Amino acid sequence: MKIKLNRFFILLIGTLLFSGSVYAQRGGETQYANPLLPSKKATPIYFGPAGGVNIMGHSMDKPTIEQCNVFQSAAGLGIYAGLTLERLFGDVATSSSSVIFRVLFNMYPGTNTIDDIPYNAYDPINDRPVSTTVQDGLDISYNAVTFEVMYKINPIPAMGLGIVVGPAIDYILTKNVKQKYSILTPTNAQFPLDLLDKYPGAIFEDEYRRIAIIYDGEIEEASSIRFGIKAGVQYEILLGSKLYIAPALAYNFGITNVTTTKHSWRVSPIQIGMDLRFAF
Repeated sequence: MKIKLNRFFILLIGTLLFSGSVYAQRGGETQYANPLLPSKKATPIYFGPAGGVNIMGHSMDKPTIEQCNVFQSAAGLGIYAGLTLERLFGDVATSSSSVIFRVLFNMYPGTNTIDDIPYNAYDPINDRPVSTTVQDGLDISYNAVTFEVMYKINPIPAMGLGIVVGPAIDYILTKNVKQKYSILTPTNAQFPLDLLDKYPGAIFEDEYRRIAIIYDGEIEEASSIRFGIKAGVQYEILLGSKLYIAPALAYNFGITNVTTTKHSWRVSPIQIGMDLRFAF
């Protein structure tokens, strides 16, 4: 086992040193060697696709509708995909900083449940009220077009490690929420019909009235814009002088609320992905 670990660390260090060596040669293939001839400089602009996953964190103190329970959080797994453009500063071969632009489609879903909520339901067999326990389920659909402007710096010369930070602006395309009550116990209980009067727009999902859709629609007083601050790290792996990939890990902290009310509801995903950039 110890020998295997030693081999792993030797391989890891060798990979980093090799990528650093290649990183230092960026732009070399686009230079003319003869100083008497006109020199064609390497392009400082890289462009390509970007994609990854969003590990979601919704933090809130707001009920989805005012009569319902207050959820404190919601979690989920979404994706992002789009285009990225990087403008290097200084000489291409030795540049240690740049600005990165991205236009992305982001999915920020979230789900949560509150179990064992006491509720007065109805026993149709014995024709009487009955005490039950209910599960309150939350399902958030929150999608956006995102524009990012990231400043990147490579703190270690001739290495691909980069630190990025900058604003992320979302224009919200989908801002829906679905909330439903499900009777857990007893098995012979069903929701009373007056539940539909308590929650206008509610419907029963099944004929036995054991699942009730309390709300299914747009988040009340939802904002169309989200502002966030994104910070993280990436590692650039060059695949020649005109192409590289950049695996990245970042935290996108939501500054603004999902809604325009006094309640707090912020969306802050951990984003893991990769950029593929070509010089042009």
